[in-house]
Amino acid sequence: MEFWGTAISAGLSGIMGMFEGNAQNAQMAAQQAAGVYQNTLSIAQTELMNEYRQQAYMDQVARVREQMEENFKAANSSWQTEQSRLQEQFLGFSDQRQALIKQLMQAEGYAAATETYGRSADRAIALATAAQYGYSEARLALTEQSAVKQSAQNMSKIAGEAYAADMQAYGTILNAPIPEMAQTTYQGTGYNAGLNTALSIASAVPGGMQFGYAIGQEFK
Repeated sequence: MEFWGTAISAGLSGIMGMFEGNAQNAQMAAQQAAGVYQNTLSIAQTELMNEYRQQAYMDQVARVREQMEENFKAANSSWQTEQSRLQEQFLGFSDQRQALIKQLMQAEGYAAATETYGRSADRAIALATAAQYGYSEARLALTEQSAVKQSAQNMSKIAGEAYAADMQAYGTILNAPIPEMAQTTYQGTGYNAGLNTALSIASAVPGGMQFGYAIGQEFK
C-alpha cells in the first residue's frame, strides 16, 4: 500500500508539473506576443510621424522656392523701373546738351556777323561764350555723374532687399527634421513574464488610441 501511495503521489506531482510548465509557457508566449505588438506599434507610429514631418518640411521648401521666385520678380521689376528712370534722365541731359551747343553756335554766329567791336572785341566775346559753355557743360557732366551714382545706390538697395527677403525665407528651412528612432521595449522571461505582459498591453492600447491625437498636436 505504501508503494502504491508513493506511485500515485509521484504521478500527481508529474501531472501538476506538466500543467504548471504549460501555463508558464503560455504566459511567456503571451508576454512575447504583447512585446511584439508594442514594438510593432511603436515602429509604425514613429515611421508615420517621420513621414508627416518630412512631408511638412518638403511643403515648406516648396513655399520657400515660390517665395524666392516672387522676390526675384519683384527685384527685377524694380531694377527695370530704375533703369528706365535713369534712361529718361539721360534723355533730358542730352536735350540740355543740345541746347547748350545751340546757344554756343548762335552766340558765335552773332559775334561773327556783327563785327562791331573789332577783332579784339570779337575774341573777347568768343572767349566769354566758350567759357560759359564750358561752365554749363561741366555742371551738366557733374549732374550726370550724380545721377549715375544715385542709380547705382538704388540698384544696390534693391539687391540688398531681395537678398534679405531670400535669407528670411531660407531661414525657415535651414533645419531639416531629424528622423526619430522608435522606442522598443525588452520583454523579460521567467516568472516576471506575467507582469511584463500586463505592462506591455496596458501601454500599447492607449498608445494606439492616442496616436491620432499626438499627430494632430505635432502639426497643429
